[in-house]
Amino acid sequence: MSAEVQKITRNGGKKPRYQELAEDLRAGILRGDYPDPAHFPTESVLCARYGVSRFTVREALRSLQTEGLIQRKRGSGTVIKPASARGGALHQPLSNVGEILQYARDSQIHFTTMGPASLPRKFAAHIAEPVSGRWYHFRGLRTRQGQAGPIALTDAYIHPDLEAAAREIRTNEDTLFRQLERLSGVKIATVTQDIQAVAASGTVAAELGVPRRSPCLRILRCYLDAEGRIMEISASHHPGDRFAYTMHIDVE
Repeated sequence: MSAEVQKITRNGGKKPRYQELAEDLRAGILRGDYPDPAHFPTESVLCARYGVSRFTVREALRSLQTEGLIQRKRGSGTVIKPASARGGALHQPLSNVGEILQYARDSQIHFTTMGPASLPRKFAAHIAEPVSGRWYHFRGLRTRQGQAGPIALTDAYIHPDLEAAAREIRTNEDTLFRQLERLSGVKIATVTQDIQAVAASGTVAAELGVPRRSPCLRILRCYLDAEGRIMEISASHHPGDRFAYTMHIDVE
């Protein structure tokens, strides 16, 4: 049994099993582990391989279908949709912190420390509360193996009260917010996301290698502690043809 399978069958209740299974299958699809798209493992095979119930398998496959990675037809089984059908873009679920971390593991980002700076007006307007002081600024370009061109430009700002911790952040290790938690001792309780289609500014276009004012998907995230105080705010600009946001919604 592989390490990935052990993780799924012994997750200790940290997350639903179908999510872990979906993560493992998604990673395999994106790595090219299934060279024949028409012969994806059946539900029975997946149940036996991962030691999970048919319900778990079906929920995991439903997630992947929602993301546009597979297609399921009654009587025909499951097939992997070709990259061309997905527009060649990275289809990434970002509906919870676990999936944000999975996104970080499936790609690479190199941050540059920009140092203390005023919070940009567009960020301040989004927060809708008075902001002051110098926020510690990091800028990073995210890439993914096998993907032509960067998939995101991220500007992250750490709250002035956490500057001491921000100065200790290592730009080549772990996600910024996980390091911030560890260094400051403050836990992040909530992550909010604001998603908007925007035109690439001159800086964004130059970093991403796209024409100025070309379409981008901007994901603005606020990381808050249990008291609702913002620890970090970031904006990631994704070229329109290289990234797709997906969401899985359960109907109660």
